[in-house]
Amino acid sequence: MTPKDKTRLRNLAGRYAEYAMGTPMAQRREKWRLHNRRQEKTVPFHIEDNGSYFRDLMPGTECEDAGCRALESRLLYVLTAYEKIDDDRIIPARFVVDWCTPSTGVCDELRVTDADNGSGDTKGYTTNHPIRDIDADFGKLKKSTIRLDREESERRLHLAEEVFAGLLPVVAGRPGSAYSNGITNQAVHLMGMQELYLQMAINPPGVQRLFAFLAENNLALGQWEEEQGLLTSNHDGNQGYCSGSSLFSDETEIPTGRVVPSTDRYGYLESQESAGISPAMFDEFVMPYLTPLAARFKLLMFGCCEAVHHLMPSLLRLHGLRKVSVTPWCDLRVLTHTCPPDIIWCRKPVPLLLCDDAFSEDALRSHLQETLDAGKDYFIEFVYRDTDRLSGAMTDRVAKTCAMIREMTGHPEGSRG
Repeated sequence: MTPKDKTRLRNLAGRYAEYAMGTPMAQRREKWRLHNRRQEKTVPFHIEDNGSYFRDLMPGTECEDAGCRALESRLLYVLTAYEKIDDDRIIPARFVVDWCTPSTGVCDELRVTDADNGSGDTKGYTTNHPIRDIDADFGKLKKSTIRLDREESERRLHLAEEVFAGLLPVVAGRPGSAYSNGITNQAVHLMGMQELYLQMAINPPGVQRLFAFLAENNLALGQWEEEQGLLTSNHDGNQGYCSGSSLFSDETEIPTGRVVPSTDRYGYLESQESAGISPAMFDEFVMPYLTPLAARFKLLMFGCCEAVHHLMPSLLRLHGLRKVSVTPWCDLRVLTHTCPPDIIWCRKPVPLLLCDDAFSEDALRSHLQETLDAGKDYFIEFVYRDTDRLSGAMTDRVAKTCAMIREMTGHPEGSRG
């Protein structure tokens, strides 16, 4: 690290620590703690950037060293989020450096081809679907291998420790978990969604065999992470997954210095690719393989983009279920009948109401109020995702949206102002 790089990183780390330890952040932690404990309806919220918002507004990197530049980018992202979006996003009071663990996939023939959308983003992709016939091609599958690159991990850790010295504690740890790798997502990568659905009708035992293999692979990788002592607590805003929500909690706190087992942490599972099958098929084909994964966590959030209103009778059997993703495709009326009030709604509003060419505060307010009215008996959080059209030119409407939610819910705490 050159003196110039160090000065740059120390200045950014100083701002990071100031925000992490400031009054707004203390209020945000309490807001999420009460909400996630289901003690008070504080209605916390996040606004994520999937478009060009951060790219438009975030300062460019200046560090010369590649490792320093990677850390610089991470700091700049958090600082830009805090300074440009006045939501309830938490900056943790410690800086976690994840372990470097190179791993192999489950099929050497799998190829992923990204698609550029013309604006520099490559969210779209296709795969070559190497599994055409589950029974005939099952031999192409193999268990993943994983190893700990301790030298690279320690290099990243020592860099962060030097940058944050005297500002914030730095630890090495994994907030996420291989237990959470989506099994239906992996299956679609291997054979495509249409073929997967067809095989559920044509060859049910084959699909069960495939899902069992993928779930067992997740369990083996997750167990390896635990045996290597890689996990860290993920209750403080360091979480690594969860579809935009915050898992901030005092129910999963672990004493400092104690080995962190997965069964003392918050977990996450999803099955977006199940959106096109019936509840009965979900229960038959997916639930048997989600169940042992859910058992590896103390508390659980389920869901990403899939509608859950008709899946709740099955999902309620998952160990520790505390929170579900409630997307625009969810029927809120049905959800009030299938979901008990002790399950938190992570509500994903229609993103185009925020980031379309036109912006109507009245339309957005009405949309948010629909959720608050339908879910009056529930603990609700708002998480804006899939904001792919969000740009730096929309800064004012983002600020208006944050102010609107705080005013509508009567919870101004956590605002920078």
